[in-house]
Amino acid sequence: MQPRDKKLRPHFAWLVVVMIVLGLASSWVNPWLAFDRVAIEQGQWWRILTCHLVHLNHWHLLLNLSGLLLCGYFFEDLLDRARLWAWLLFCGITTGVALLILDPQLQHYVGLSGILHGLLVLCLLMGWRGNPVLHSVVLAVIIGRIISEHLPGYDVDYLQGWIDGRVYVNAHLYGAVSGALLWGLITGGSYFVDRRAKRE
Repeated sequence: MQPRDKKLRPHFAWLVVVMIVLGLASSWVNPWLAFDRVAIEQGQWWRILTCHLVHLNHWHLLLNLSGLLLCGYFFEDLLDRARLWAWLLFCGITTGVALLILDPQLQHYVGLSGILHGLLVLCLLMGWRGNPVLHSVVLAVIIGRIISEHLPGYDVDYLQGWIDGRVYVNAHLYGAVSGALLWGLITGGSYFVDRRAKRE
């Protein structure tokens, strides 16, 4: 499997290092970077994006970093620098805005897992033609899991002992949808560029 962009790894490593540093300094940075509804409504809009980069504790960070690194490893042939930063910015902002508007009861939120769902969905859709059976199965598993998370009786506290907080399942839903939207934008943009090139 050949990497799509040989210069992606330094960018990926930079993102991982930033998250580790923020995790180690969580007691200092979380009050300024976490999703805080009152603070956002007072003008601290950066929290809509930065909330995805900070975590409740080291276990919370480790779980999400593991998922990020696995995505980077398995989808190295699909990701490049532009797509990596487009994912972080688009899915981060879209998911954060969705949390702000659609979940008025939510006061605080941190963690990468929401937009990590977006990255996984984005990569599965981008690589679907190359391996339709496997990608369809994994997409079905993700959709099934998100549905199960929203069924009555789902235990949102199952990781409480590890991450010192509840799993906020709506973030997974919004992240997955934002990943699908980004795939649509990338695919649509590529279609129009190719169509224009053929005309010329």
